[in-house]
Amino acid sequence: MTIMIIILFIISIALIGVSFFQRDNVKELEQELDHLQLSAMQEIYKLKKKMRIVEEELLQNDAPLKEQNSSIQEEEKGNPTRILAKYRQGMSIEAIALSEATTVEEVKLIVEQNERVLT
Repeated sequence: MTIMIIILFIISIALIGVSFFQRDNVKELEQELDHLQLSAMQEIYKLKKKMRIVEEELLQNDAPLKEQNSSIQEEEKGNPTRILAKYRQGMSIEAIALSEATTVEEVKLIVEQNERVLT
């Protein structure tokens, strides 16, 4: 019986020794996963940086077009703030249309759209 216990004890020590020298697959997988996460984060950062640059360029290119369009629309429609100011002062819609060189319908439309602001 004592011989059996000694043999089992020797086998257990040998197995513990072998387990220390075996490759740890879990550690390798963890390292590989960490490496993939870092590389993915770097790529995302680079893409966000490029997107920011492209957005800035697009905004710079669009700004002159928007300014031109808004100035053309203001010239065509007349200035709504001036029309509303004249309406608040008590001018008639026909008089405002004549002074702003617009039609009576456009003046009525501007006044109706901003009726909530006036009251």
